[in-house]
Amino acid sequence: MRSSSDPLRPAVRATCLLAATVVLAGCGSGGGSDTDPASAPTTSVAVQPGPFVGECGSLTDAEVYERARIAGLTPVSRNGIKCRWEADGGERYVMFTWYRGSPIDRERSVAKGIGHEVHDLEIAGHRGFSSQNVGFCEVALGTGSDFVHWLVRYGTGSAPSDPCEAPTALGRLTLEKAK
Repeated sequence: MRSSSDPLRPAVRATCLLAATVVLAGCGSGGGSDTDPASAPTTSVAVQPGPFVGECGSLTDAEVYERARIAGLTPVSRNGIKCRWEADGGERYVMFTWYRGSPIDRERSVAKGIGHEVHDLEIAGHRGFSSQNVGFCEVALGTGSDFVHWLVRYGTGSAPSDPCEAPTALGRLTLEKAK
């Protein structure tokens, strides 16, 4: 049992008082508005989740290696939303990310904002974009309110003539396997 001179007791009281104030503030009259809250317009957006794409876009390491064509790739991280394979200490890599409930246009804006070459893309009815710069390409494809994102970084001087071929193929295979 703590004594009344315990230094923790005033802090606990202050925290409880602050929490009660916050809760009660939400119960106020709304600043004297004569509008019935039930008649106030609401704006809600129906969120359509995309299909389940599974860990690493449901692709095996062998499928990633075959499409990326980067010698020496090895998996370095994998979970339900992001996977990464690296070669040459991370100089060259492949990365998959599954963005749940995130707007694909924000990712497109970031790519444009940092000076990447951005192109519209559509695969099997899924709209998205590709973004490339020296030595890499990324492909993002919308799936409902979600999107999948594949990035392949080849490093300087080792990119193929079409650096977007591999991430596009990886994205296509992910969409084929989505449930």
